[in-house]
Amino acid sequence: MVSAASSVAAGSTEPCDRCGAAAKLALVLASGRQLTFCGHHANGYTETILATAESVFLEPGFEWRGAQVESDYIGAHRADAYAW
Repeated sequence: MVSAASSVAAGSTEPCDRCGAAAKLALVLASGRQLTFCGHHANGYTETILATAESVFLEPGFEWRGAQVESDYIGAHRADAYAW
């Protein structure tokens, strides 16, 4: 489960790992693996992201469903692990 907040990161040029669209959310798993998702896939995988991600980073202006579910998503955790 995510132990720290979604921190808002500068705009990304990374593509979604599922469909190639512009990424709106990046996450770091406990293994250190990093994934990126477009808004559609980020919201579609909200429960899985909340259950497995160690850190979540949002593009400015992106309203992720997970941030509403988990109100402790404030600040940064391992922010330097994923550079937007």
